Amino acid sequence: MTTPGRRPAQQKRSRDTERKILAAARQALAEGGWEGLAVARVAAKAGVSVGSVYDRFTDKDGLVHAIQHDMLDEVDAALRAAFAELGARPGTPAGQLIADAARALILQAVRHGPVMGPLILRATADASLRERGNATSALAEELFTTLILTRADQLTCIRPDVAVPMAFRALFSTVMWQVIFGPGAGQHYLIPEDTQRQELITLCQNYLLPADNRPEAEGSGC
Repeated sequence: MTTPGRRPAQQKRSRDTERKILAAARQALAEGGWEGLAVARVAAKAGVSVGSVYDRFTDKDGLVHAIQHDMLDEVDAALRAAFAELGARPGTPAGQLIADAARALILQAVRHGPVMGPLILRATADASLRERGNATSALAEELFTTLILTRADQLTCIRPDVAVPMAFRALFSTVMWQVIFGPGAGQHYLIPEDTQRQELITLCQNYLLPADNRPEAEGSGC
């Protein structure tokens, strides 16, 4: 996929420099958000000149698009690998599979959240960022839903083809809210992050599984 504002690096040395710039840009974005992503700051962190940055990216927006595309390519690959591994365990009960699938999704949010958050906010005003982000969201929903529907006979819902995507969306939207605004944002009752994540898993299990087929709850036990 072509990344807007990114000039292809042809030589190994140029590709190495590009990687250094992108690593520095991710760090700057994670530390300071959109305002922290100054080209001069990125160049200093990467140990290159400002001109070297502009040799590879047309402007700050081009750099932002490259950060997003590279990060989401990593996320896509990690999700595909994780769900392929989960799909290769046909004997796993539905409750455990739901938990493992949810953890695979949460892991990517935890790993990339400091960079994801500013990019998601920026995407509200940038259709190209929004389109690329939506592609990864759709992939995550497809992988989760396809996997859990292999256990449709163990689910309690009348329409698993509707209920499983809705379980994903409840999980995904809550996790993304935390990525964008922080784990305590908009909360009256403050709940530790680890507890929130486990409760989300329990919520999905309780929504999709009959009471006699739910694993012993690790969260509140509701």
